[in-house]
Amino acid sequence: MKLTPKKISLDNLLLDPNNPRFADISDESLNIPQIKYAEEKVQKNAYDKMMHPRFDVQSLASSIETVGFYNVDNIVARDIDNGNFVVVEGNRRTTAIKYLINQYDLGQSVLDEETILKLKSIDILVIEGQIDDVEEVGKVIQGIRNVSGIKEWDAYQKAQYINDLIGKGKSPATISKMIGMSVREINRYYKTFSVMSQFKKDEEYSSYWKHSFFSHFDEVLKRPALRSFMGWNDETYLFENQENTRRFYEWLAPDEDGKVALSDAHNVRQLVHLVAEPVALNYLDDKNLQKAMNYIEQKNFNAQKITLPECMGKISNAIEAFKNIVAEGLEAEMSNEEVADLKKSVHEMKNQLDRIAVLKQADVV
Repeated sequence: MKLTPKKISLDNLLLDPNNPRFADISDESLNIPQIKYAEEKVQKNAYDKMMHPRFDVQSLASSIETVGFYNVDNIVARDIDNGNFVVVEGNRRTTAIKYLINQYDLGQSVLDEETILKLKSIDILVIEGQIDDVEEVGKVIQGIRNVSGIKEWDAYQKAQYINDLIGKGKSPATISKMIGMSVREINRYYKTFSVMSQFKKDEEYSSYWKHSFFSHFDEVLKRPALRSFMGWNDETYLFENQENTRRFYEWLAPDEDGKVALSDAHNVRQLVHLVAEPVALNYLDDKNLQKAMNYIEQKNFNAQKITLPECMGKISNAIEAFKNIVAEGLEAEMSNEEVADLKKSVHEMKNQLDRIAVLKQADVV
């Protein structure tokens, strides 16, 4: 197993139509068979997806056009027969070069013919070995660079990558060694991907699914109260309380005015204080998180109010302590300031007692 330098024609360097990054911009399934990779429509579709503004290919192309293309980070590919190679790492750079050549062919490039000819023949690193091993090494390279490396995928892309590896029979422990993430983190991403997929398949709410909701579901799984609320099953990695789960989907979905109950993942953390309170949840159903939180705060405040028996108990304890000063002969240890403070407190207490007597008399009248 090795990486071998090779110069190939750009025409034979194929974009990966199953690039995990495409999950950001499309709901299409990423399961195009390798035999179709070289088909014109497949490559055109992959190219169009890579040209999405999210990937900012045009900025990279502009940089290459200005300063030239330098293989600081080699494009890595694997041989898929018939002289074609599919990109494992470097789809964005490959797309940028293809874009520059297209612009030149349309007469919209400042590059000269010599530069274009150089770009049409590109140096890459080819993964060599048995086909299963080649695919595994390709996954490892993607993982190291994009899951735990400096050019990271977002959370959902990482989870999709991990899910794909587990689907191919890789254990979390093996994946941990492959890409340098902890087993705990791998399991966390895998579980969150599972409930994200559950959301994506829901007949009623699937249209509201967004990959950016990953952090919302991640927050749910971190909190026992929320897992319980939605009926988390630790064997199937799914939520089984359909009513509460769909209620959560509804809090993520916008109403006709575009208002949502849980605008970001931080809001999900506040749910811990709400899920046991039906009134608060009703406010949340109305897309009013603030009102739900205000209700909880007011309820907690009321619960903290001191009762008359508690007050009388504290007064009784204070009087008993006051008596003990003399009974135990502790008055000799008191400073003049402490005596003055005690006298002042007793005076204030007498004033309060007189006020209570007046109020009571008024109640009687």
